[in-house]
Amino acid sequence: MSREGKHPIKKNPTVTTEPEARQGCVFVASRLIVDAATMFAPGAVAVADGTVLLAGPKEDVLRAAPESFTRRDFPGAILLPGLVNAHAHLQIPRWNDAEGNPIPIPPSFVEWILRVIAWKRGATPSSFRKNFTAAAKEALSYGTTSAGEIAGPDLSVYAACPLRARVFAEGIGFAPDVAPGALGAVTAAVLRLGKASVRNPLVAPGVSPHTLYTVGEGLLRSLAQVAEKRNLPACLHLLESPAEVAFLEKGEGEIATRLYPALRKDVSWFRGLGRPVPAYLAETGLLREGLLLAHNVHLPAAGIGALRDGGARFVLCPRSNAAHGNGAPDVTHFVDAGIPFALGTDSLASVPDLSLWQEIRYTRSLYRGEKKDADLCRELFRAATEHGAAALGIPGGILAPGAPADFAVVDDPGGDGDQVLPNLAERTERGNVRLTVVAGRVAHGDAA
Repeated sequence: MSREGKHPIKKNPTVTTEPEARQGCVFVASRLIVDAATMFAPGAVAVADGTVLLAGPKEDVLRAAPESFTRRDFPGAILLPGLVNAHAHLQIPRWNDAEGNPIPIPPSFVEWILRVIAWKRGATPSSFRKNFTAAAKEALSYGTTSAGEIAGPDLSVYAACPLRARVFAEGIGFAPDVAPGALGAVTAAVLRLGKASVRNPLVAPGVSPHTLYTVGEGLLRSLAQVAEKRNLPACLHLLESPAEVAFLEKGEGEIATRLYPALRKDVSWFRGLGRPVPAYLAETGLLREGLLLAHNVHLPAAGIGALRDGGARFVLCPRSNAAHGNGAPDVTHFVDAGIPFALGTDSLASVPDLSLWQEIRYTRSLYRGEKKDADLCRELFRAATEHGAAALGIPGGILAPGAPADFAVVDDPGGDGDQVLPNLAERTERGNVRLTVVAGRVAHGDAA
């Protein structure tokens, strides 16, 4: 990584003509990572009004910052862009037994889905807020500042969401007769999330047709129209499991024989999509700029290319996939083909924690190509920062003038040059995160 920043030290054009009167803070660290390719040692950022005013070499920032700004120093630490968890379900909790031990994930993915449905139906209304609050706090403790959240049952929690979040209102309904009700529920949820975003500017709404095996063609077309009309991004869980592949190809497998019968729903009329997934998504109007596809475990290289050409972006959740025995996304293809992707943890019912550092490490272990480890870690850092923000259509992922002041301060793992990011990926744990800042406010750490 170069010491020569590509983001020059300059005052934000929105700075008033009397900058000395502004209230702000300069955060100084042993190193500053502006983005995956730019680092300064030592470095600093000047923050005001929730925005990065200056970012670069320590002395340059201190010289340019208004004298009225306070200063915080973090020796032996790296200041870096806040991580972006691009796929999460923060209202779904860990499932433990009476002794507090994790309940094992069943070997059948369909059985796990039925467990989620039973949990949602049986949970107390107040538990959703409690789950969300605890999960958001945990995410912040790992240096995560932004999330792609699939909205849970309690939409009111997002008015006080401490993370920058794209919250996707989820629609479910496979049979044609349930489509109008499902569409109405999603439309109402989008409106509520829009109102929440007025109260909490960190939050922005989106639309999520759940999966292609739980959203029928009619509802999928309608949800695509809602997203397009309102200029909102959409998120779809795609080809996550072998069971999904079997159902979409021929209407067979556990989804047909176990899931829907358990829900007392007849899907015997469904005989598969009848065309490739990219063609189906294009025909229904969902494939466009702003579409985010989650998981992509059983998506072939040709399909990845066709979906990317249609404007889709991708988020991978390999630890969740492994926990369910669903396989692994083709990390090597994504990296070697230069296809941008984001990373997500999925829910705490699938993974033991909300650590994107663990997600980076596990994704790193799946790579089978010839790219040097330093270059691979650079791509994975991008996936967990700027690619995640881009996939969600939210600001952030880098620390440059005008960007939101979303960042983390973590212990410096040591190393020089190209070894910094591999060391950071390998050695950073929850206990190494000293501070997490969202929109210029400390959300985790000594002043939270």
